[in-house]
Amino acid sequence: MGGWSRSAVLELYRALLQAGRHLQYTDRNYYRRAVAREFRRCQALTIPEDKEDALTRGQFFLNSRLGGLM
Repeated sequence: MGGWSRSAVLELYRALLQAGRHLQYTDRNYYRRAVAREFRRCQALTIPEDKEDALTRGQFFLNSRLGGLM
């Protein structure tokens, strides 16, 4: 993959937040804060491979139904 655009990152962020609205057994506020915290942490990444890895992990988390939380 050539890299992630800003719009793709924002789309992933929105999709993760939207998926969190359907959580039943996990605190939704905690989930929202955890997603925001992780995206802020990854904002400081400078190495392209690290950025790619972080975004791939986020996509996997979304595709695996939030890591089994749903």
